[in-house]
Amino acid sequence: MSTAVITAWSAVSPYGTGRGPLAAGLRARAGAPASTGPEEWTADPEATARVVPGFEVRDALGKAGTRGMDRLTGLTAVTVRELLSGIGPAAHPAGEHAELGTGVVLGIASGSVQGFMEFTKSSLEGASPIDVSPSKTPNMAMNRAASASAIRHRLKGPNTTVAAGRLSGLVALDQARRLLADGRAERVLAGSAEEYSATRAHLTHAAHGAGVVLGEGCVMVLLESADAATGEPLAEVLAVHHRVAADGDFAGALDAAVRTALAEAGVTAGAVWAAVPGEAPGAAGEQERRVHEELFPPEVRSRTASVALLGETAAATGAYQLAALLSEPGEPGRVALVTTTDPDGPVGCAVLRLLTDGADA
Repeated sequence: MSTAVITAWSAVSPYGTGRGPLAAGLRARAGAPASTGPEEWTADPEATARVVPGFEVRDALGKAGTRGMDRLTGLTAVTVRELLSGIGPAAHPAGEHAELGTGVVLGIASGSVQGFMEFTKSSLEGASPIDVSPSKTPNMAMNRAASASAIRHRLKGPNTTVAAGRLSGLVALDQARRLLADGRAERVLAGSAEEYSATRAHLTHAAHGAGVVLGEGCVMVLLESADAATGEPLAEVLAVHHRVAADGDFAGALDAAVRTALAEAGVTAGAVWAAVPGEAPGAAGEQERRVHEELFPPEVRSRTASVALLGETAAATGAYQLAALLSEPGEPGRVALVTTTDPDGPVGCAVLRLLTDGADA
């Protein structure tokens, strides 16, 4: 597979809109501000979450085409807009972002669970099952966020949504580099997104307890082939590997995935400058930490900020881990590893070579 490089990235996070606030917050090792959010978001007035400050879909994107748009789609569309606005004219001479070769690969958990709940409730409470708002219907499509973002920003390349829980960001990265290697796209926007909502809060607390502080947001990177990159390469994707811990042995599956990825990348565990865990709740996260402790010394494990500063970001976790690496200053050429586990079984990792000093993040 030909080498893929990251040439740009942006984010919408609990620190604010754009990659600057996220990079600054992670470098400062400062927890994102917690908020109780609008009263209608949760039945528990004491519940807190780390949400994108002041984010409202119609305020962020305007009224055109946003009636009924769910929060997940809004977060994704704004992140894509921020990323494209930072790409220089060399990448898009006409400034249209409309050429056939620009694709989108977005990782999600299960779409907007709040949107699903509201749609189902309307169907059950209406005069008939079809008595629902037409503006809400597009939100039922799994590919809603990725396709709406591509349409809004005139991206006509392959458009793909992958759903792999907390592993979604890394799976999206892997899918994007495969599209490039197969000649299906000239460049791909890849990343993952998660929204905060009352429904997601109830589901998460039912599964993991009330102590989990939820987060939200979206991170997207621009991936190009190394030999045809139009921007300055920020990182080289050396390997991505994922598998499933079907028997609950997260440590064994993750250790095998890491060793496979390092071998594919042609590096050893001793050459890794930074190792970033996904901080999953429960046994998945505990076993992940054990693998890191066995493979890497303390200075490697603590090199970058923990994504736990953003709360439990579910599907957005892997993309936030990439952002943490791209935000951390250091000498060009250093090798880094991110790992992610999901309580439902998926585990995986990505090996990157960071090509800049990270100062401009």
